[in-house]
Amino acid sequence: AWGGGIGFGAPAMAQTQLSIATGGTGGVYYPMGGGLAEIINNHIEGYAATAEVTGASVENMGLIALGDADLAIGLADTVAQAYSGTGRFEGQELSMIRGLGSLYANMVQIVALEGSGVTSLADLPGKRVSVGAPGSG
Repeated sequence: AWGGGIGFGAPAMAQTQLSIATGGTGGVYYPMGGGLAEIINNHIEGYAATAEVTGASVENMGLIALGDADLAIGLADTVAQAYSGTGRFEGQELSMIRGLGSLYANMVQIVALEGSGVTSLADLPGKRVSVGAPGSG
């Protein structure tokens, strides 16, 4: 876990390995986790980090809760639901997780094909909507 002593390890100290739960290789979380691992590896003495391919936000909350990852990337609403035991985490409050910071502004674009009859959100009921991989957030 990251504590207040990060970066103050003695030179002879063994490397503490950190696992960063990210997402699929085709998404934004994996390269961001790789960049975070690179920063840790190059600038935080005594620590070595690896970005791990995962199913993204929802899975990552479970990995953190079980101790199978040290850091995880997740959508803000997924992290909030995991912490409070709501939404996808109904009855499974993960009150041990903590948000450390924001990595990027998450904008959502809703796109439909011309001629689909979808011109506003009100047109979505009854339509097939792709929201990404199951459990990705």
